[in-house]
Amino acid sequence: MTISTNKDLLQKSTVRGDIAIVGMACIFPKAPDLNSYWHNILSKTDAVGDVPPGRWDPKTYYSEGAADINKVYCKRGGYLDEFMMFDPVKYGVMPIGVEGGEPDQFLVLQVVHEALKDAGYLDRDFNGERTEFILGRGNYLGVGASNLIQRSIITEQTLKILKNLHPEYSQEELAEIRQELLGCLPKLGAEKASAFIPNLTTGRAANRLDFMGPNYTIDAACASSLIATEIGIQDLLTGKCDMAIAGGSHI
Repeated sequence: MTISTNKDLLQKSTVRGDIAIVGMACIFPKAPDLNSYWHNILSKTDAVGDVPPGRWDPKTYYSEGAADINKVYCKRGGYLDEFMMFDPVKYGVMPIGVEGGEPDQFLVLQVVHEALKDAGYLDRDFNGERTEFILGRGNYLGVGASNLIQRSIITEQTLKILKNLHPEYSQEELAEIRQELLGCLPKLGAEKASAFIPNLTTGRAANRLDFMGPNYTIDAACASSLIATEIGIQDLLTGKCDMAIAGGSHI
């Protein structure tokens, strides 16, 4: 860690001027695109609802009034279920590499693609070396990481508990139970590895869309997307880049 007090750097970081916002895109609960999002705001649409069927069983995980500290005490939220769709071939991603990965990696790629389309840059040349992508990313334990933990730690712990409770179980029976547990989870493979790494979310988008400038994720809690936008603005004003894609993701 370094601490800089260089006066010139401080002055440079607060440079002011004008920028142009040339494209936008988003996915929110009850809003698959930007027009739907603005419409929901203007029409005062409540995008918070009950747990969608098939997401999780409230009887198993919900505890009214927080009576059980190991369960959640809320079963309403802003769910994206009907919009959690991604066509990997369209974006040059191996279909086999999508299943079980962190969904925001792929939805972010899709949203950035739509933002470029909105800006008119999908069919227009731009300097990729002067284009950066900064993403404020929330959520620490996603679907991909949860699957990895289940396949390794939780599966082995479950088998150990079963063996202690039922010493009469043979190794063959335990192996069968193990296969049953693993069969409920997405399969692992080298082609899926990148989809488990959170900070490759920007790298995947940069790779698929030919951004060759800086790309990285930042975590500033609820301010993450605002900080990402601020950094993008400063980099434009100081001439570090010609185009900056900035935004946030929390699934």
